[in-house]
Amino acid sequence: MAQSLTRRPLPRARPHRWTFITNHAQVLLAATQGRDLRVREIAAATGITERYAYRILRDLQNAGYVERRREGRCNLYRVNPDLALGDPLVEKHALRELLRLIETSDADEVVAMAASIKRPHRRGPSRRRVASTA
Repeated sequence: MAQSLTRRPLPRARPHRWTFITNHAQVLLAATQGRDLRVREIAAATGITERYAYRILRDLQNAGYVERRREGRCNLYRVNPDLALGDPLVEKHALRELLRLIETSDADEVVAMAASIKRPHRRGPSRRRVASTA
């Protein structure tokens, strides 16, 4: 008899404020999706600002994990999966092995995650009125 290959839903952990995967890893994982993503989409998918996403992408580029290519007005990012992870506990493993653990068959997953994130309403600078003493 063949066993079913469908995955059962995993039990959810209690709510917490930390994650196992850093922002750098999340940006890298978003950049590995099957289609070219804008930094805006990467930022939305990872829950960070565009400015911080650019900073992380620059860090990843400086370390050699990501290559940036300019196409028109857009930056396109390509991941180098053959580099070592660079973390002391897993330094003998390549980035490719981490990517294999989290591999998805749906290339639009990051975009769907970005669309589902509810952003808090951003308020402009405070415009307090100062009472005059005149």
